[in-house]
Amino acid sequence: MSIASSLAKLSFCWRLARTPATFLRLALHSRAAARGGKAPTATQKTEQVAYPLNLANAPNATVLRTYAGDLSILYEIFWQRAYDLPQLQNGTFRTVVDVGANVGLAALYFLERFPVSRLICVEPEPANFRLLQTNLRGTSAVALQAALAATDGTVRIDSSPQAYNAKISAETGTTEVAAISMPTLLQSQRLFWVDLLKIDIEDYEQQVFTGPSDWLAQVGVLLIEIHSTASQLAVREAVQAQGFSWEQAAGRHPETGLFVARNPRPASQ
Repeated sequence: MSIASSLAKLSFCWRLARTPATFLRLALHSRAAARGGKAPTATQKTEQVAYPLNLANAPNATVLRTYAGDLSILYEIFWQRAYDLPQLQNGTFRTVVDVGANVGLAALYFLERFPVSRLICVEPEPANFRLLQTNLRGTSAVALQAALAATDGTVRIDSSPQAYNAKISAETGTTEVAAISMPTLLQSQRLFWVDLLKIDIEDYEQQVFTGPSDWLAQVGVLLIEIHSTASQLAVREAVQAQGFSWEQAAGRHPETGLFVARNPRPASQ
């Protein structure tokens, strides 16, 4: 990282921290997380640090893990503004569903950025889910522990050293969790219309969108992280079959990264 970028990052930490002590903690732990060399121990990977941060609608300290990728996501969302996209600039998103919510940082961003009155967060990985609940306490968000799948049931997930990369895997998965389809999710939460649906499920999007996708008629804008060419093809075909527009919002490869699909029909509430 260049000197200019390092100074910009420190300036961001200073603005984000509520106290000088929090600034120092955030800076030191960020440096530790970025340092190469000796791999962190199993204990270090699960250690949690509470940061009182200046995040709107987050009345309590945000709890993150130094070595599990949480700090990287914090910088990606609030410093690099990964979701501050032109395609979302004029959106009035009141009902938001965050699938693959991880530890709740994207959810906190949505609460800060949009006039959200209802927020449903879905996360399957147990450790991530516990932090999700912690980080959203005191907000209006509802947290559900489940994995989005084509059908209801159970799936096995495989947690990587970077906890945000936990993914569904029948071959290597070691933890069984509930699986929920999008129609069941919408019905169980009494959601007749979703203004913004964000999905980041580590390349399982192909399986979800290969099945029936009539539920897309209840979605205004889909913001989805695409992880492979096969997934991009499956999702694009599904949304375009429902009349949605399809546009890449961010990414270095034309077939992966963040994509936005927009429903041309108005809310049918």
